[in-house]
Amino acid sequence: MIMQFKQDINDKRNSIRLDFKVPVELYSTESGRCLKGELENLSVHGMLVQLHDDTTRIAVETKRSFMARIVFPGKGSSLMIDNLQATVIRIENNMLGMEFSEPLEWFLLFNVYKGKQVCK
Repeated sequence: MIMQFKQDINDKRNSIRLDFKVPVELYSTESGRCLKGELENLSVHGMLVQLHDDTTRIAVETKRSFMARIVFPGKGSSLMIDNLQATVIRIENNMLGMEFSEPLEWFLLFNVYKGKQVCK
């Protein structure tokens, strides 16, 4: 797992984003279908997810709601954030910009443990 702060000086977002490369599962609240991808970055208000292939992108052409599961692997254990409600707000190629229905209450954990990263 690699973590970096990512904030461009011209960025209009109100919150800091952290780069992560960890697995993400998205469960459609409409169809129940599971899409798999990789987290690109995370903020308190949303995330950017890269889908594994083009066929999964077709499944989210309309802006849909998902329940997300993000797994942050460590050396001796893993942290899983589950039941995270997110809506697709932007689609570019195989990337989904997603907004959380509620602020991510666990976001501070990533700042506290930023020095304890595990690299693959």
